[in-house]
Amino acid sequence: MGLNERGYRIIDLPAVTPEVRESFNDLKFDEYMGDNRYRRFAQFRMYRSAENRWEFDRLEHRPYVTFSKYNPVAGGIRRHYDPITADFTPHIRAGAEAVPLETGRAWQVNVHQFRIIAQRRVTSGVIVPEGPHSDGRDYVLIGVFSRHQITGAEMTLMPHGGGEPFYRGTVKEGQGALLADREMFHHVTDIEPTGDYGHRDTLIATWVPWEDKWHGDDFEARALAEG
Repeated sequence: MGLNERGYRIIDLPAVTPEVRESFNDLKFDEYMGDNRYRRFAQFRMYRSAENRWEFDRLEHRPYVTFSKYNPVAGGIRRHYDPITADFTPHIRAGAEAVPLETGRAWQVNVHQFRIIAQRRVTSGVIVPEGPHSDGRDYVLIGVFSRHQITGAEMTLMPHGGGEPFYRGTVKEGQGALLADREMFHHVTDIEPTGDYGHRDTLIATWVPWEDKWHGDDFEARALAEG
């Protein structure tokens, strides 16, 4: 089926194991992006095997670095996150198949596991402090694993650079949004707790061709130089 003519698609995610669901309770505070999020991070080389299946080689764990032009809040610096411990490869593989990614090349994948919290009169439920943006990658999967006692988190998609949105909707628990990142900006509204506390658990996976990988000394030097 693939992405639609505007470059996005909403899919159903594979079933979530108890171990994966529990892993969201063991994320570490993200000191770089406000006061309401917890995160782990991992990077992979993804390639098509002889059995015609996407396989994953986990890369050396390094700080997360992005360009400041994509993230004016925390781009251009080294952000130190603990590694992801749960196995999200079924969900990443499902996203790759649904795009579908070109199978004749390897891809580099950045994976971010998040919990964003909202506490009434204590912590705001900001999801995207950098505002409408693109991530500078070829494709993005935003997978929603839990919406616990919250409202909000409406996603908007708009032309690259901004403008009138061509999609507004709330990605439900158990769904993922696939985006052709270079073709659009995306944004998600804040969450509000329905009681005193709520949270939203997500996985974000991003892909670029292996030859454009965001990993290693050379890439980090380029990104830091623009910070």
